Amino acid sequence: MTARWWRALARWLSPRRRVPVLLQLSATECGAACLAMLLGYHGRVTQVSECREFFGAARDGITARALVQAARSFGLRTKVFSLDLPALGRLELPVIAHWSFNHFVIIERRLRRGYRIVDPAVGRRIVDDEEFAREFTGVAITVAPGPGLAARRPGQSAWSVYLRQVLRMRGWRRMLVQVVAASLILQAMALAVPVLTKLLVDYVIPLHLTDLLGVIAVGVALIVITDLVAGYLRSAILIHLQGRFDTQIMLGLFGHLLSLPYTFFTQRTSGDLLLRLGSSAVIREMLTGQALSAVLDGGFVLVFLVVLFTQSWVFGLLAFGIGAVQVVVLLVTARPLRDLTQRYLVAQAESQGFGVQLLKGIGTLKASGVEDRVLDFWSDLFHRELGFSLRRNQFAAVVDTVLNALRTFAPLVLLTVGMVSVTEGSMPLGTMLALIAVATAFLTPLASLVTTGQQLQLAGAHLRRIIDVVEAEPEPATPAGEPRLTGRLELSGVSFSYDPHGPRVLEDVSFTAEPGQKIALVGRTGASKSTLALLLLGLYQPTGGTIRYDGTPLAELGVHGVRRQFGVVLQEPFLFNGSIRANISIGDPAMPLDRVVEAARLAGIHDEIERMPMQYETLLGEGGSGLSGGQRQRLALARALATNPTFLLLDEATSHLDMATEAVVDTNLSGLACTRIVIAHRLSTIQNADRILVLDRGRVVESGRHEELLELGGHYADLLRTQLERTP
Repeated sequence: MTARWWRALARWLSPRRRVPVLLQLSATECGAACLAMLLGYHGRVTQVSECREFFGAARDGITARALVQAARSFGLRTKVFSLDLPALGRLELPVIAHWSFNHFVIIERRLRRGYRIVDPAVGRRIVDDEEFAREFTGVAITVAPGPGLAARRPGQSAWSVYLRQVLRMRGWRRMLVQVVAASLILQAMALAVPVLTKLLVDYVIPLHLTDLLGVIAVGVALIVITDLVAGYLRSAILIHLQGRFDTQIMLGLFGHLLSLPYTFFTQRTSGDLLLRLGSSAVIREMLTGQALSAVLDGGFVLVFLVVLFTQSWVFGLLAFGIGAVQVVVLLVTARPLRDLTQRYLVAQAESQGFGVQLLKGIGTLKASGVEDRVLDFWSDLFHRELGFSLRRNQFAAVVDTVLNALRTFAPLVLLTVGMVSVTEGSMPLGTMLALIAVATAFLTPLASLVTTGQQLQLAGAHLRRIIDVVEAEPEPATPAGEPRLTGRLELSGVSFSYDPHGPRVLEDVSFTAEPGQKIALVGRTGASKSTLALLLLGLYQPTGGTIRYDGTPLAELGVHGVRRQFGVVLQEPFLFNGSIRANISIGDPAMPLDRVVEAARLAGIHDEIERMPMQYETLLGEGGSGLSGGQRQRLALARALATNPTFLLLDEATSHLDMATEAVVDTNLSGLACTRIVIAHRLSTIQNADRILVLDRGRVVESGRHEELLELGGHYADLLRTQLERTP
């Protein structure tokens, strides 16, 4: 017998394990998701977020080499194979496979006519041999537990993390006590109905105790009134709790989102983040709506069951059996429904995220005349979303049909058994009716609990998307009493890589800027000038080296305090909906108009604003629509100048201006006392800089004043010569 035969026999005899499904939450983390799934398969419970931390700010996805290094850092043994399909059969599954030249999946099992794979984009699925041969690139990574693999990572479930945030909400204990008190009253009224039924049927009517009818009528009226008042109070408290939830939890979630590092947003689309905030609303509706009521009412299920067993073990067993069937249906359908919901949410994020991008770039689309092609692409995404939605809804409909059938036939079964007991004389009619009422009171909240369980399955998929935000570490808080910077900046051996295991895009950058100096960064496209600007702002963290302001490392000062002393104009300035004045004074809403006007004068746009019908109260559309590119840049420059910054960072801030207007703006800025860091391709704007740094492939290859660099005859001279040759 061959070794292959023995391996197959061992796999057949061993307990069948399945790879846990963890879906990627952004387009670039398929590798992290595959690694997290195989860690879970080998007993190391983790989440995608933990694996993602290893890959840093990788913006272009994850390489097989980085994936192998990450797996080994977790204590896994790995090997990389380049092989054909027949050779793949000799590997022990599951393995990570390179897919479609831009994706990673897990090959879980070989089937008779295909493979079962776990795709972090959509979940577990079966592919036939033809599709597998077409998509598999021939690269496979085997993963096995090593001696350094921890058996389990101590941690908390997504629900525990989220509920911990909820429990921090002020005033929830008092409102919860009020809701519980109202629920106790409602359940007491529910128990009073069977008691009155038994009293009327077994005693009052047979014995003609008409004197008690008035007392019973008053009792019924009190029960009805008490039930109405308690029900209204509970609903009112729940509505108030929902409002408190919105005020504190939702605002807290959005505030936490804004506090996250810039790299968090570079790896996710706007549409995806908006959907995650929407997921929080779905969970809020569930927690403060039917679910909370069902849990409170469900607490009395055991009370009703005990009453049934003490009065009739037959009724107790029947009610318990019917309830157990409902719970079994819930448990059996939990995993499929959750997986379908996860796939639907991922597909929805892709289609809606692409839709947001379309609306942002609608001008470019129309100018290019590609509406039909873009519609076809979005249609494919939408139909994929719709397909998952239909599958989820169809599955949920089958489950609801089964549960509704149980709820419909349960009273009939109880009534049939009860009538047999009554006709045999073993149970009075009133007792039977009372027990049916108690059984109904037992099954109704139990059915609500089962429905709530279904909602929890759906909410769990939403929750996993929110936890990705909640568990993300915010940027370090600004130390108290932050110093006012004088304008001195020093970089010592600064290097940076988007991927900790990839090539560095900046290497050993060092320079010093004294207060009031103008430092220019120039170089060819792709020289990482803008990346260096983001490092200065603390939006990216250096891989090596130190950035100091006034001699203090940026990490010790706090990035927020430093950014507040920066005026920044990036390559694509963003303007908010609102007036021109509001856009300029966004850093200080109480800013007086004269400061706004002065900033606009320095930016060279005051005269154009004055010619507008509403002047500084002119309303802007989204992103400053209706303004030219040069006007948007100058408004962004005015916004940067309005706060009297210590540092002014301009990244191609005047690229849309004509040379005359650009010269006016540069003259205005030269009179400022702030330290200026200017990134420019148009070299005529930086010839008066105190120091010019020439970057090439992430390195500073030349440094000096304009005249010195020309005499050197190197990169800077070549750049200037090229521009002069192209200038008419």
